Amino acid sequence: MQYARNIASGNGFSFNAGEPSYGITSPLWVFILTVPYFAGINAFWYTKILDLFFAAFSIFLFFQLTRFFFKTNDFLRYVAVSVFILNAWFIRWAFTGMETSFAVFLVLCVFILFYSKNFGLMFFVLGAMCLVRPESFVLFLILLPLILNIQIKERNFNLYHVIKYIFLFSITLVPFLIYAKQAFGTILPNTALGKSTLTFNLTVILIQLREILKTLAGASLIEMVLSVFFIFTVIKKKDFQNTLPLILWITGLIVLYTVTDADIISRYLLIISPLFILTGLKFIEGFNRKQLVISSAIFIFTLLFSQFIFYKFVKPSTDDFITGVNECFIPIGSWLYKNTPDSSKVLANDVGAIGYYSGRYIIDAAALINRDLHLNREIMATAVEERMFTHNLLKFVEADYLVERDTSEVNELTVFNDFKFKLEMIKKFPSLGISDRTPRFYKVYKIINSKKK
Repeated sequence: MQYARNIASGNGFSFNAGEPSYGITSPLWVFILTVPYFAGINAFWYTKILDLFFAAFSIFLFFQLTRFFFKTNDFLRYVAVSVFILNAWFIRWAFTGMETSFAVFLVLCVFILFYSKNFGLMFFVLGAMCLVRPESFVLFLILLPLILNIQIKERNFNLYHVIKYIFLFSITLVPFLIYAKQAFGTILPNTALGKSTLTFNLTVILIQLREILKTLAGASLIEMVLSVFFIFTVIKKKDFQNTLPLILWITGLIVLYTVTDADIISRYLLIISPLFILTGLKFIEGFNRKQLVISSAIFIFTLLFSQFIFYKFVKPSTDDFITGVNECFIPIGSWLYKNTPDSSKVLANDVGAIGYYSGRYIIDAAALINRDLHLNREIMATAVEERMFTHNLLKFVEADYLVERDTSEVNELTVFNDFKFKLEMIKKFPSLGISDRTPRFYKVYKIINSKKK
């Protein structure tokens, strides 16, 4: 929303007004969010309602997609869409205002168009999807060879088609990448650079794979188990039953997240988790007479499992986050707006609401929204243990105010190197996520003197 507001205000594609930076993963979503600022309507509710619209429409699209896999079995189609609706992560991220539901909507569009053999429009949508989730380029690398293989088998191969598909994929994506290179100095968003690093260390890979599977299992355990059985079955029979694109996309994204050691957030995995439902139920479909009983049992168990996960873990964490934003981040941003000079620079780790409500120049300790790529590299080169305490970055960052995130309510920061700090306020954030329910205390400091002074 900060980026959208600055674009609409004529301040460019920026978090800090007038300073272009590639601090978001979803430029297309940002452009869509500029509408309420131009139209003069409530941007907050526009964003939330639009997100909810894409979530609701995704349900309809998913039901349409099931017809390509369960053509004569309406029962399994209803089971599939019911499980989709009950997915704890899908419920969690719908109505947040993030791009997640839009990304789910687009990936379902891509697969519907693929199975409908509307390849031209499919590649156009896929190009747009890369401006919502950049990892979608993996899907392009999967689908293009599959389509070419289909056309060769059908003796319908034509080089013109290949050129057309690549052009349609590129028509929305490439212009923005050219703009990004010129405006930001990079075609990769800072969010990708800051949250992932290429690694081939076996230990790191295994840990990362465990985190991915654990996150997926939190909402899709039953579907995943059934999908594994199905994959083993189709490999043995050498008959993928029209599911090869789904299996390759699931595998490809997991491999990408694994080798890049990306920070895993549940919403990142929602562009593959619906497909586990289809492959899982394809395994059930082969049971013939036992199908109704087994499907019903799995449906009921999935219902109970999803709701248990949601109400036991997801909803309490979400409620804590809402409380934290309303009682911690927004008050800090509002205080900075009212009590600091317009020219103040604020060093902070969680920049979204603080930056939006403060109207001050924000230096991001997570290296996500900063324009200065050299500064971002310095931040990322700092050991994680050091970066956790934001004041350590003052070794090479100049700021007037500091927002420190701490596990203790006690003020222990008064002097650091040549810096002295005046505590202005402390706000409690109940917890930052499901896996870490420890309260955090955000402390706002005024930097009284520095090396510069």
